[in-house]
Amino acid sequence: MGVKDLWTILAPFCERKPLYELQGKTVAIDLSCWVCEAQNITEYTVQPRMYLRNLYFRTCYLLLMGVHVVFVLEGRAPELKYKTIAARNAVQFKGQKPKTDGVKTGKDRSRFNHTLKQCEEMLRLMGIACVKGEGEAEALCAHLNEDGLVDGIISQDSDCFAYGAHVVYKNFSISQQGNHAAKGGSVDVYDINRAKESLDFGRNKIIALALLCGSDYCEGVYGIGKDSVTKLFDIVSDNEILGRLRSWKNDTLYEKMERKISDKSLCTSCGHLGKVQSHTKKGCFQCGTNQGCDSSKFKAERLEIKNELNMRSKALKDPNFPDEVLISEFLTKNSNISELNLQWNKPDLINFVKFTVKYLTWEEIYSFEKFFPVLTRWQLLHHNQTKNTTGVVTPKFIKKRRNPKGVASYEIVWEDKYNQFSDLIPEEQLSDYGDLEKLWSTIEPQNIVESAYPELVKEFEDSKKPKTRKKKKPSVDEIDNLLKNVSISGPSKKKKLKKVHTLDSFLMTASTPKRTQNFSFNMDQSNFGDENDLEVSDIVDDIINRKLPSYIPENLDKLVTRLDNKENDNCSFFVNEMTENDLFENTFKKYCISSDYDSD
Repeated sequence: MGVKDLWTILAPFCERKPLYELQGKTVAIDLSCWVCEAQNITEYTVQPRMYLRNLYFRTCYLLLMGVHVVFVLEGRAPELKYKTIAARNAVQFKGQKPKTDGVKTGKDRSRFNHTLKQCEEMLRLMGIACVKGEGEAEALCAHLNEDGLVDGIISQDSDCFAYGAHVVYKNFSISQQGNHAAKGGSVDVYDINRAKESLDFGRNKIIALALLCGSDYCEGVYGIGKDSVTKLFDIVSDNEILGRLRSWKNDTLYEKMERKISDKSLCTSCGHLGKVQSHTKKGCFQCGTNQGCDSSKFKAERLEIKNELNMRSKALKDPNFPDEVLISEFLTKNSNISELNLQWNKPDLINFVKFTVKYLTWEEIYSFEKFFPVLTRWQLLHHNQTKNTTGVVTPKFIKKRRNPKGVASYEIVWEDKYNQFSDLIPEEQLSDYGDLEKLWSTIEPQNIVESAYPELVKEFEDSKKPKTRKKKKPSVDEIDNLLKNVSISGPSKKKKLKKVHTLDSFLMTASTPKRTQNFSFNMDQSNFGDENDLEVSDIVDDIINRKLPSYIPENLDKLVTRLDNKENDNCSFFVNEMTENDLFENTFKKYCISSDYDSD
């Protein structure tokens, strides 16, 4: 479709990109191309009207990805295209007489326009308005792109560049297969500005290519191919090419060129007077050589002249060449649109389900499941417009966080508060579905949800915060009761004390009453001397020097006061009387009292 061989010439300037790069862009879509791709104007057993199914899923994908779409419909076809339309009708109907359904078929687009009306109806139910031009859809798409109203065009038709388009997205696909970059869908991006900068290949040369090699409007010149045309383009600029083709009718100019290359008195290598053989042996006076000649001056030029003369002779067999009607078709604007209405209107869920049941034979629950995310996404983006609006739903709660394709999202469960869709799906389909909460759930980007329903998000995030318990500081009364219940007893002489409890450890454990309920010191004063003197010193130093815990400073003074004033308590931690069997006293008498004392 379009200008013959144009895609091949532009192939070096094509980039395969993932579809997510279209996010936030405004794109004009040539609707007829998507319908023709389906090749399905006739009926199919498995899925009738495949063009409607493909149109829905592709459009849904773009809407949910945040692409602003403008669908362009065909206007009246130019007479230049009647032969092409008749040939396409024959191919699309595969040689069989199509069902008329009350519409005409033949050279016009009566049946095709009937198909486009069904597509337009479905797009309207999705909330998308269509634009219709006076002539070809690709012409209007190109003019919108040329005027900067859209960022690019989704089309398979290379005619877009002849009409003035700058960026065309070809081979649009939402398939999840392929390499990693294309797992979310991909598209071929052609930017004519890159070709213009690199090869000086612009709109005028594209029109010249259509005239010479053929397009949807003409068959081109018999015997002229892409290679001959590109050689001509190498020596003629984009601004001059159409004038050059028109000048082919000037016999005087090209007669001189023919005489120049056919004059046998001139060297075919350098173009100067003399023959090639003579210049090879004796050289060329004008080239300033003693042997051979400078072929760079004329040999390449001679080949270029011969190529152009050959093309000219073939083209002038048609007295109407170059076709000014075709040139005018590409260069003239038939539609003047200065502004586009990109407003996404509220999707109509109820009528969409009825439409798909009628034309696509979908079950009601399947249609609801596929269309419901479109309605909720519109509602999130146009939250301010949903007040007192019918046909919308209410967010019930956020179920969980999701991360589809690396996008931070929420899974939201919705509800139909006013029972607007209660009779839409038959009961038997609902009973067979099973989990109805899943039917009413959608996955939405977090930033959109936060903007539309901040309170809902706050409620969900608060519920996910970890609940921390504050440690309760022990009161003075609790410490007092704890001290009363502490018993100090020691291990037997046969067992060595393995763990030394200090005042610091006691105070630390006192802050956790559950752990200290059964706590007791096993240290008896009568056997205190069983420990080594160094160990006793370590215990005392540890009690004096180590810092007390930071969480009981306000209770410390009262605790120390209570320890000092415990006159009536039974605690025997402080020794008031000497014991006969005290080992420390016996050791003192044995080693510290010398014989000098006895003599006194």
